[in-house]
Amino acid sequence: MSDHLPAKLGHDALVVERARLARSFQTINKHRKALDLAIEESFGGELDPAEWRAAFESAEPRDANRTMVVTGDHSAVLNAYVEILKASAGARLIGLLPYRRPHASQVFEALVADDGLTKEQAALLNELYVLEGRLEHASTDIDAEEVRAAVERLRQGLPGLIGSARSWLRRHGVELH
Repeated sequence: MSDHLPAKLGHDALVVERARLARSFQTINKHRKALDLAIEESFGGELDPAEWRAAFESAEPRDANRTMVVTGDHSAVLNAYVEILKASAGARLIGLLPYRRPHASQVFEALVADDGLTKEQAALLNELYVLEGRLEHASTDIDAEEVRAAVERLRQGLPGLIGSARSWLRRHGVELH
């Protein structure tokens, strides 16, 4: 893939798109902080596997609220990040893919090929994104530990993912302030 592809947008549209991407990064930061707060307030600052499982599997509304706040903020962070990649890699902005709204897995593969993500980051994103879709549709086969581990993996990997996305965007001439 090329180091710098010409923008598919005019100047004014590019300014709008950059502002939208910057807002998406702000959304990630807001929900990352909210996720940390939810874990602090609902679980004492860490997701103890036994306590998480008990709350996740509980029929009590209070426990449902405790876990939903965590999974909701996790989903918001993940979805905002994937949306940044999809909007950027599509035909409208950077143009790695010929589609305006490519599928997430296509985007992850294209970013690996373009040195925007490592293979490990792409695998992490794919696994988290598939699980998030299952959570969104309330699949009954989701295990509490699978969700807890996904939350922790995203929290741990997020700084590197953000750095990779920002570097990749800069390399393609998309500066965000």
